[in-house]
Amino acid sequence: MKKLGLFFGAFLIIASILSSDSLAQAYTHWNLPEGAIARLGKGSINDVKFSRDGDLLAVATNIGVWLYDVPTGEEILLLNKKPKNVEIVAFSPGGKTFATGSWAREGRIQLWDIDTATQISTMGKGIGAVDVLAFSEDGETLASVGSGKGTRFHVWDAGTGNEVSHFIGQQVSIKGRALAVSPNHRFVASTNRNKIFIWNTGTGNLQHIIEGREELASALVFSPDSKTLVSGHATIRLWNVETGNQMSRLDGHTRIVNALTFSRDGKTLASGDSGGDIRLWNIGVGGDQLTLPRLLGTITDKSKPLPDKRVFTEHKRPIKALDFNADGTTLVSASRDNTIRLWDVETGNSRLMTAGHTEQIVALGFLKDGKTLASGSFDSTMRLWNTETQDQQLIPIKHRSFAFSLAFSQDGKTVAIGSAGNNVKLWNADTEDFFATFKTAHKGFIDKIAFSPNDEILVSGSRGGTIELWNVLNHERIAILKGHTDEIIALTFSPDGKTIASAGKGETIVLWDIINLGPKTALLAKHITETGALTFSPDGKTIVSGHSDGSIYSWNVATGKQLSIFEGDAGNVTALAFSRDGKILANGSTDGFIQLWDTGTRTLIQGTLHRHVGPVNKLTFSPDGTMLFSGGSDGTILVWETLKKTGN
Repeated sequence: MKKLGLFFGAFLIIASILSSDSLAQAYTHWNLPEGAIARLGKGSINDVKFSRDGDLLAVATNIGVWLYDVPTGEEILLLNKKPKNVEIVAFSPGGKTFATGSWAREGRIQLWDIDTATQISTMGKGIGAVDVLAFSEDGETLASVGSGKGTRFHVWDAGTGNEVSHFIGQQVSIKGRALAVSPNHRFVASTNRNKIFIWNTGTGNLQHIIEGREELASALVFSPDSKTLVSGHATIRLWNVETGNQMSRLDGHTRIVNALTFSRDGKTLASGDSGGDIRLWNIGVGGDQLTLPRLLGTITDKSKPLPDKRVFTEHKRPIKALDFNADGTTLVSASRDNTIRLWDVETGNSRLMTAGHTEQIVALGFLKDGKTLASGSFDSTMRLWNTETQDQQLIPIKHRSFAFSLAFSQDGKTVAIGSAGNNVKLWNADTEDFFATFKTAHKGFIDKIAFSPNDEILVSGSRGGTIELWNVLNHERIAILKGHTDEIIALTFSPDGKTIASAGKGETIVLWDIINLGPKTALLAKHITETGALTFSPDGKTIVSGHSDGSIYSWNVATGKQLSIFEGDAGNVTALAFSRDGKILANGSTDGFIQLWDTGTRTLIQGTLHRHVGPVNKLTFSPDGTMLFSGGSDGTILVWETLKKTGN
């Protein structure tokens, strides 16, 4: 494994990016999209796996695969030239290759040489989703399991990439896509609501159908000897693969179990749930008899200390993936709280392996110091980036549900959160706690929220179509604005804070006078399609709207009259931003592309910028207008240098 570090060490260039006097971290430059000069964030985590010798950790994300040196915790490599939105990764027993499962068009499965970091082969074109990958013990074949119209099982020759065999087990649906393949490749398990199916891979026939009164499995795993199937949901159950009979039941989790893994010797089972708890179970199997499983400990739940004192630091969010190293002494856990931790199974000590992975970016903007970029994520975390030094601070927000919308004050100390339910909460970064709750009259999720430029007013919009204004200082409601009949898609303040622009699902755009609280102006145009984004010009005189058919319109704020149309196809517009001097307009779209427009001529000033994996959610320019920052649903922020610098 050390060859990989030596091979790429000669090619890693630590370059200064956002300031000529500062050095950025090397990995922020690896395998960037064309035109981008840096990447902040590493994408959302989908899977984690140890290499067989335990020296490497592979982290599959929606932008590619990151490889880490386990002893040092340092990033070694990012592979993302071919694999996009990588869901699963598997190391071969010999440690020379690893496989990835992704959404790449040319093939869902890629096989890579670890020493040279080159792609050996691509396979699985047109097979649908790949949810499970498993090498045979001799490393000669690779099995993949996915779902589509049934359970899809394929076996591939790892040397040639050719398909050896396959079968498709027909079933109505696969809820939650809980799937597993046995280590000997003889069995595949899949789920359908309250049923578990065990398939014989040799014949393609059902071995057993296990049925219960409630949903049985949101996670599945076979024991290393392939004799036991473990299912996890509200509880954990162990099944005999040959007979289909239940062997044991493990109770203790208070949330849904969504991650399971065995140690290589089959003696320890790790289970993780949607509350962030991880539990270790002693499993003993002799012949067809299962000894009484024993709870070794919980390594995340501080509130429930166990007799053996195995109480570790808890994750804040659901556990997404778990894996043991070869000798079972170390467990790796990946969580939606943006962290990966390595746990010493014997002592309970943990080490933060990496942090900063995020779900989609839902807030992005510079704080009043002009050098700190604040980003907010769907997973209720906030990050502060110093654009001069590249230092970052990850700030978890103790919020029980996902944040559909985040907004932060100009000093970054107050964070407003809109989510499921009808409350808006204010969180203080200094005290790390909530200090106010606005009990709104919204119906449906609160998914649009914004502070006024002076931080004194908070506006929120919901899927029910209403807009509410709140006084941030005294926590009192100012007004409820009714003018939309469906979900609020876009919501923004004018630079002077006197006007709010809102777009509802459909064709309605409204300008609200929040000083006089009453007058409103509807913006109307022929053949206008659904609005995806709104932004005011820096002088506040113009409002620009972007639409699903690729159109961008500008409007006079004072009169509500349409001024002009930007000439060209902007794609399905999801984000808009002006440079500080108003000379450049940037738009982002659902396909992840970004375009820059000259606002004087209303034409493109440079080619399309490539790109995020998924929609662009937020855009903001640096204060001097020389750089554009884009936040995507892929959980990363890309930094672009604008060709036409403002002020020239």
